[in-house]
Amino acid sequence: MGSLFRGEHHYSLDDKGRVVLPSKFRRALGDTVVVTRGLDECVAVYAPAEWAKNEKKLRALPVSRRDFARFMLSSAEDIELDKQGRVSIPQHLREYAKIDREAVVVGMGNRLEIWGLANWKRYIAEVQAKAPALASELEDLSI
Repeated sequence: MGSLFRGEHHYSLDDKGRVVLPSKFRRALGDTVVVTRGLDECVAVYAPAEWAKNEKKLRALPVSRRDFARFMLSSAEDIELDKQGRVSIPQHLREYAKIDREAVVVGMGNRLEIWGLANWKRYIAEVQAKAPALASELEDLSI
């Protein structure tokens, strides 16, 4: 994948549980994506080639880590984007990520994350509250 995903984009789901992906992301993703549970109660969206790398790593985990491999692999699905550039989020993933009507599509470098708006706001508030402590831990990162 040539480009990195970044940015925060707000959308509403339609009645069929579909959300628009930003056009700049669609160009990098292609016509089909892999969706699965993300960490932190969100839906992770991968280009197929990027997901293939992750799946290989998950399958190589020791049997003692089968819980994490199962968590990620059992919810993974190939989803074709429709002509309007929407991805249909399966019901079980919408429930897991607490996505009702309002969704936030977040670029995370090698993947996208789709969050329910309330979850996203809560998460950002938690990170913001920890920002001073995080900044001291990340002193080598010149931000």
